[in-house]
Amino acid sequence: MRVFIVVFYSLIVTFVHAAESEKNPENRCEKAVNEKTKYRVSGIYGSSLESEWHPSAAFVLLKEMQRFKVLLSEFRQKTAVWHFEFAELVGGKTIVFVFHRKIQIEFCNGPNAFFVLRK
Repeated sequence: MRVFIVVFYSLIVTFVHAAESEKNPENRCEKAVNEKTKYRVSGIYGSSLESEWHPSAAFVLLKEMQRFKVLLSEFRQKTAVWHFEFAELVGGKTIVFVFHRKIQIEFCNGPNAFFVLRK
C-alpha cells in the first residue's frame, strides 16, 4: 500500500511540473518590435520551434534574397539595446530580424524573425 501511495504522489508531482514547464515565456524580441518600432508583429517567419537566427545567418539569407530578386528594399533601425533588420519582399510582405546588441544565446525566449505590419 505504501508503494502505491509513493508512486501515486510522484506521478502527480511529475505531471504538475510538466504542466508548468509548458507555459511559454514572453518573447522579448516580439515585445521589442511592437514597442520600439513603427511596426507590429503579425506572425513568425519560419517555425515557432526554431531557435533564434544568428546575425550572420540572417545576413546570408538577406543576400540570397537579393540574389534571387525577392528583396525589394532593406533597412535597419537601432536603439540602445536592440538592432532591427527589416526586409521588404516582392509580394508586399515585410520581415524583421531582431537582435540584442549584446549577443546572448536564447535571449528572446523564442524566434527572432517575424512578419510585420505598419501600425
